[in-house]
Amino acid sequence: MTKSLESIAIAGAWGYIGRKLLDAALRRGLRVYVYDPGATPDDIDLRDVTRVLDESAFYDLKVDLYHLALHPEARHKGQTILLRRAQSEPLYLLNEKPIAPPETPEIVPPLMASVDGSRSVVLYDFPELFDPLTHKIAEYFTGFRQVEINSIDVERSKDREDPLNPRNHKRMLPIQFQESCHCLAYVVCMLAGRLGGFEEVLAGGVSVEAIAEPYYPPNPADYPYVVDGRCEYRLSLGRMVVNGLTNFKSGAPWRKRRILRGHADGEPFVIDADYLEGKKYLRINGADQGWDPNASSYDAILATLAGWKTAVPRQELLQGVYPNPRVAWLAYQLSAVLWKSSRDRRRIDIPDLPALTTFDSGFKAARSQLPRYIDTAAGRAGHSVYGH
Repeated sequence: MTKSLESIAIAGAWGYIGRKLLDAALRRGLRVYVYDPGATPDDIDLRDVTRVLDESAFYDLKVDLYHLALHPEARHKGQTILLRRAQSEPLYLLNEKPIAPPETPEIVPPLMASVDGSRSVVLYDFPELFDPLTHKIAEYFTGFRQVEINSIDVERSKDREDPLNPRNHKRMLPIQFQESCHCLAYVVCMLAGRLGGFEEVLAGGVSVEAIAEPYYPPNPADYPYVVDGRCEYRLSLGRMVVNGLTNFKSGAPWRKRRILRGHADGEPFVIDADYLEGKKYLRINGADQGWDPNASSYDAILATLAGWKTAVPRQELLQGVYPNPRVAWLAYQLSAVLWKSSRDRRRIDIPDLPALTTFDSGFKAARSQLPRYIDTAAGRAGHSVYGH
């Protein structure tokens, strides 16, 4: 095991993502510290972890990595404490997405400035950007002098309306911010790696057309407003087209698929990959690459991060094509454009990178006007109706 990563402290360790990282950390033999006020899950042996009950003591731990597996509104306190610590000592922090709640994008520029002015490295949990499968695709491109990606199809879907799945009772954000952001971060990084930077990706502008459908949760009373649960979109970046679908509706297939089409040294290529654990595969021009379908995405996060911690300078991690705050911010803003296009039912054109980073979806103003779920018997069964 890489010695750069021997210990981890997880806030929100009993939650879905926190638990995924906890299990991966234990498999890799890390010392694990947890902070979660909730009841300890029945299948957790507290002899395997160190549970810290005091929040202040938790954020004062000397560990190689903090993971804040928290919703953005609950993340602010811990993030603030750790970035204050990082004024005088180096800290590595893995954050959940999105970088901010949909209604408060204004907190992001000060956050990014705080990261840049500290000794911290802050990365975001976009699993595909840590995955060796992505690195394999990038490696394929290095074998050519000239690569042009013409289109990327991105699909990320699962049935999150099924009331029998306990995970589905966790409150979610509008799907554009909750899930489309993963696909958008992937697209931004894949293209930036080929074109040389984020400015180049946005040099030809971005055009977005999106439609959305509401999510029907099994616990409608927990939601302050109706959230979107399916979003289909077409996004143009210059001449490159992204066809996207994120779908949490009842009966949706479980998929994390990416299809890249283009030309390499003048010859067409098709790369077809699925990142879904248990069904992972990679096919290049129809040839199966023998990928392990059960490869753990969360083991990969820790292994890849350990390698970066050893080999990649801090400044490159924060400025380059890595899952850093800049990538999280671009994915967030593109998510906001998807939401706005869905709500207004119109195409939105953004001329360049500066215009994207200052785009205002109007989510805060619109929130008070969004319909609310009515908690009826039908709603609790997963067939919510709307009411103001």
